[in-house]
Parts: sequence; structure tokens; C-alpha cells
Amino acid sequence: MNYKEAIDYVHAIPKFVRPLGNEKLGGLLDLLGNPQNNLKFIHVAGTNGKGSVCTMTAEILKYAGYKTGLFTSPFIEVFNERIRINGEMIEDNVLAEYITTVLGIMQKNDMQVSEFAFITAVAMKYFADKKCDIVVLETGMGGRLDATNIIPTPECAVLTSISLDHTQYLGDTIEEIALEKCGIIKGGTVVSSSNTAVQSIIEKTATEQNAKLIVCDASQKTDGGFIYKNTEYELGLGGVYQAENAAVVLEVINVLCEKGYNISDNDIRDGLSNAKWQARYEFITPDIVIDGGHNKDGIRVLKESLRAENRPVTLVITMMQDKDYEECISDIITIADNVIATGLDMPRALKSEKIKTVCDKNGVSCVLTNNVKSAIETAIKKANGNLICICGSLYLAGEAKRVLKSIYKGEE
Repeated sequence: MNYKEAIDYVHAIPKFVRPLGNEKLGGLLDLLGNPQNNLKFIHVAGTNGKGSVCTMTAEILKYAGYKTGLFTSPFIEVFNERIRINGEMIEDNVLAEYITTVLGIMQKNDMQVSEFAFITAVAMKYFADKKCDIVVLETGMGGRLDATNIIPTPECAVLTSISLDHTQYLGDTIEEIALEKCGIIKGGTVVSSSNTAVQSIIEKTATEQNAKLIVCDASQKTDGGFIYKNTEYELGLGGVYQAENAAVVLEVINVLCEKGYNISDNDIRDGLSNAKWQARYEFITPDIVIDGGHNKDGIRVLKESLRAENRPVTLVITMMQDKDYEECISDIITIADNVIATGLDMPRALKSEKIKTVCDKNGVSCVLTNNVKSAIETAIKKANGNLICICGSLYLAGEAKRVLKSIYKGEE
């Protein structure tokens, strides 16, 4: 298969394959030689902050001289973003080759796994073949039944902020969701963000699994970074919420150092200050920021970050209809001078008319647009040089980045 054929194949794989769990993935990896058993991992679960914690951790390890794999999801612009080594995405032809290899083994053995399990198998083989020293591994959803949980006990398990999301799959309460996330704990050491509401569940799981639990202290955001345990650091990632994520990273690095990894203070500072992560309070221009926050906690911390800018804000927004969109939209529009509702050409996407309905209920003016390009063009006119925030969905973030590239390329 060529690259396009390979990616089309992956997207055609069912999202879920019954029964749930990793028995089928385990069989596939066994046929691939169990590459996961030849790797060391940092395994990261949580509701918000997973990707940011992963990218900062991987960046520090890269500066420390370790060949570092990074596996994340979803992608923003190109599929290859999900599989990286030392910050470099897997090349198109290489990705196609690995997809073809794994598919061939599945077909030969009459096997079927879910889309996420398939790409997890591809990533494991790639990282093992490239002899990565360590892999920073982000769960897809949940933890207990997540395909990434096929790995042995990691160097460190990590729990970022836990809140309500994916309730149709993980449970209706934050306690149920926390139990699913805690499924990645299997001995060893676990670092947790200060998840006050479910701390007792995390502690109980750690005790049951005979794991050492480290809970992060409070961190303080500064203009250019953050302060943690009386030490100030610069931070490349924007948003007030990144101070909490960076504290988690520092505790993870401390765990690795205690295990014998050679990571200097300069490596830590270079990694934190140079880390970049798409669509997480990412400024495309000085006046346009994109944030993929798509649940109540994500929207709440986005609002805090926008308020800290102390500038008039024009929102371009859409969400997925299976999210708690009414509460999220009602919250974020309170800091907006203008709201531009848009939609995406996908079944899960919320219709822009529903966004306007929420705005109308809250007495906030809202402009309807037909597509992301017209939404951004409308926002640029209305903002008149003030701040534009494109938010509500990572799918919107990806489309918006493509549109903005075309707009600003045309001005060159």
C-alpha cells in the first residue's frame, strides 16, 4: 500500500471490536514478537493535560540524550503526528510500510482489532525496531481497557487532571471515570496531579496494586512560566493550566532520576521552555489562538487563560454533539465580545444553529456561518485587531490550522 491507501485503511477499521479488552491485541503483538516487552514506558492517562504532559516529558528526555518515542492521539493536521521519535514524525513511506506489515499478519491469521489497537501495534513495532530508549505513551480513552495498557509495568504511570468526559464509555460519574483511568496502575510508581475529588480512589488503587504514589504540590503560573517547590521555570506552552501539567512532568522526571536516568537541570529547563503542542492554547499569530479544550474542565481553564490576556475576545466555536456542549458553550461565551458559530462536515459535529440557540438563551449575540473558512474570515473582520480564539474541538483546531495557512499564504 502507498501512504494514502494505508491511512484510508486505518480510518476504515471499526472504532470498537467486541469483546472489549486487549486479548486480540495481545495475540497480534505476540505474532509481531511482543515489541512492547522490549521497551520502557512513561504511561499517561487522565481527562485533560495528557498530551501536554507527554510532549513536555518527551522533550526533556530528548534533551537528556535519550532516544524518545512519543505516541499521542488524536492528530491535528496529519496522521503521522501520532508517532514520533525525538520530535520527528514517522515518514509517510515508513508508516505505510508498517501498516502494510501489520495488516498482512492480521490477514494471514484471520484477526481483527479496533482502529486504535491497530495503530498501537504499529507504533510498538516501530519504536522497538528503532530501538527507542524510552516511549512516552498517551492513552486513547480511559485506561483499564485502553489498547496502550497492553504494556508491562512502566517506569512511571501518570494521572493528569480527571473530570467528566466520554461518559458514554467510561461511566456517568467522576468516580467511575477515575477507576477506569486508574487501570493503568500496576505496581511501580504513579505520579498524580492533585485530583482532589477522586484522590481517595487513586490512593486506594495504588495501595491495592502495591504502587508508590506521588501527588503533585500546587504550582504557580508566572508571566513566562511557573514556580514549583520554590523554583521558577520558563514554559514554552501557553495557558494558565500548563503550570499544573508542568508540575506533573517535574515529578515524573524526578522518578526517572531516582531510577538512574541522567537528566540535568539544564535538560529540564530546555525541555520545558522549548516544548510545543498543537491546539493547546497555541498562538498562530499574536491575535489568533487555538485551543482544543472540549469538556467542562477544558473550557473552564481556557476561559481563565483568555481572561488573563485582558483583551476583547472574539470566539469561533463548534463542538461535538456527544459532549456536554450546552454547559461548555454557556460558560465560554461569558468572556466573549463576539461569537461566531460554525460546523464541521462530520456526523458527530454539532449544528451551528444549536450553538446559536445556547447563545440566545444566555443573551449573547451569535453569527452563524456555513464553514470554518467563512467563520474565521468573519471573526477577523469583527475582531478588528483584537484577540480571536478558535475553540471547542480538536477537529475544529485541525481544520482551522489548514484554513489559516491558506489565508496567510495568500497574503505573502
